Amino acid sequence: MRTLIRNGLVYDGSGNSPVLHDILIEGDRIQEVRKAGTASLEGDICVIDASGLAVTPGFIDSHRHCDAAAILDEGFGKAELAQGITTALAGNCGMSLYPSSDASRQEMYDFLEPCLGKIPAGLAAEDVDSYLEQLSRRPLRVNLGSLTGTGAVKIAVKGFSKSAFSKGELDRACALVRESLEGGAFGLSSGIMYVPECYSSHTEYIRLLKELQPYSRVLSCHIRGEGDSLVESVKEITGLAEEAGIPLNISHFKSVGCQNWGSQIYRAIEVIESSKADVTVDFYPYTGGSTTLMTLLPPEFVEEEMAGTLAKLETARGRDLLRHMLKEKTPGWDNMVQDIGWDRIIVSSAARPVNEKYTGRSIADNTQKYGFEDEVDFFAELLCGDGGKTGGILMSMDQRDVDTVASLPYSMVISDSLYGSASSPHPRLYGAFPRFIREYAVERKILSMETAVRKMTGQTADRFGIPRRGYIREGYFADINIFDPEKVKDGADYSRPVCLSSGMDYVFVNGKLAWEKTKAEGAAGRVLSPGK
Repeated sequence: MRTLIRNGLVYDGSGNSPVLHDILIEGDRIQEVRKAGTASLEGDICVIDASGLAVTPGFIDSHRHCDAAAILDEGFGKAELAQGITTALAGNCGMSLYPSSDASRQEMYDFLEPCLGKIPAGLAAEDVDSYLEQLSRRPLRVNLGSLTGTGAVKIAVKGFSKSAFSKGELDRACALVRESLEGGAFGLSSGIMYVPECYSSHTEYIRLLKELQPYSRVLSCHIRGEGDSLVESVKEITGLAEEAGIPLNISHFKSVGCQNWGSQIYRAIEVIESSKADVTVDFYPYTGGSTTLMTLLPPEFVEEEMAGTLAKLETARGRDLLRHMLKEKTPGWDNMVQDIGWDRIIVSSAARPVNEKYTGRSIADNTQKYGFEDEVDFFAELLCGDGGKTGGILMSMDQRDVDTVASLPYSMVISDSLYGSASSPHPRLYGAFPRFIREYAVERKILSMETAVRKMTGQTADRFGIPRRGYIREGYFADINIFDPEKVKDGADYSRPVCLSSGMDYVFVNGKLAWEKTKAEGAAGRVLSPGK
């Protein structure tokens, strides 16, 4: 069966002005792109009249924490297709499911649960080959690839230890990076703010990052700090990229903390634009971020094993120590309790049913409602009762700063979706891409539609080396969206976070109709790797 999309206003992913074109799909490829009304209707063909509609490449979400959900969740792909997402990359923020070792795998899975969801012991991904092989056994609705997390590499070699790599351990870590890149990872990701990566030295990072050079692949990095330490953190990672000689993407680039709004982001941009490194950034179109609440603990408070940290939190002495530390500034670490306050930190997910009553409310509200001594007391009780697996939403950004990042010529759209909660996730899981279209291109007109489309398609494909996707061009894979930009809506918000987006009339994945109006039509996605 061939498919002809007729008379659509085609935004081809390049950022050029749209043109009325016909698009002929044969098999999994775009066979022809012609002036509207000139394509042949001969033979067995399905015709879709796209008059008055936008036709774009399928959107690419290069930052989606769907590593486990893509394998475990039968419904995975519906929320993505409803937004027009046809390709996603997992393994972000240093948090890939692989490489892993028997000695530390379960501890790593527990650590990842607020971001990736509950991971059964049987899902053992020793390396990229075993991870991609498990993905390939699933009927995928969207295309999926992966980055390799340097955090996962470190945990596989030495667990959550704060100590430096020995020479042998560093050699082993570098070997794991090479094996991943040779096996099909699109690049590396790092989470320098997270344990155990926050303890890694400059020398250790340089050794690991130089492994990217022969493959010409990118590092996508969650930097050390995004608040008071934003500028220094950007200097740190751009310096590492320069020295290692690699391309860099700064993940979810933003400025957090009320005292930093309207100032720090501009200084950080100056650092990026004066750097000799090849740097891009990505962002999500929201003023609230989402993470594990363990990140609210000062690094010096955290023990090498989760059990040790939780045991400390269970004691009166440990909670007094935490109260004291949260009143102080820690160099190189963003104290979000000081920066935004407990009233702007919302509990979004709980690992145990008994704690689900706390979700959807701020820590300050929960403290008052349930009669805890103070916020530290509630916070400690929650983490201990949840085994450290609690997720949170931090209302930490200013809309004007987000707009500034969105307007940068080298910024790309992501969702940074977490899959740790079924009941109260961040709304970006269900609505990031339609929200960007609606708010930035249609309503507030901060960006032209063609620029907005490029930030979700061709620019991302180019940056991460995703071959023959991200553009409407002859010979490219037929990942295509058809919609009216005026009707695309993100239904999810903070009060109702579980709600599919609307407005996508048709979504094609690899030439097959994958979404029509309100429902998924099949599983046409593929496992991707560089060169395929």
